[in-house]
Amino acid sequence: MGNGRYAEKLTYAQWYKFNNAQRAHYNLVESAPSIFAFLFISGLYFPIPSAVLGLVVVISRIIYSIGYVAGGPGGRLVGALLVDLALLGFLGLSFASGIMFVLGKTSA
Repeated sequence: MGNGRYAEKLTYAQWYKFNNAQRAHYNLVESAPSIFAFLFISGLYFPIPSAVLGLVVVISRIIYSIGYVAGGPGGRLVGALLVDLALLGFLGLSFASGIMFVLGKTSA
């Protein structure tokens, strides 16, 4: 994307900002399957907490993207921390759902 006739259309700062936005988007795309899997598994027995964690992930990803585009890799730390905390919550709820499923419980 940064070579050829279009490379001269943007300044270095614009290319840097574009690259940061693109990297934030790719990171979202790479993590989406695991987030959806955790959301589905944990939502089987814990639908309300899973929905809240899903909302936290969405808001955190927005913060992550804005921070990454505005401040570079260092600007993504707040959003990344919130996403990681939500993923830990998803992991715990998923394990609990798996245990409840194995034990044959029908509801939490």
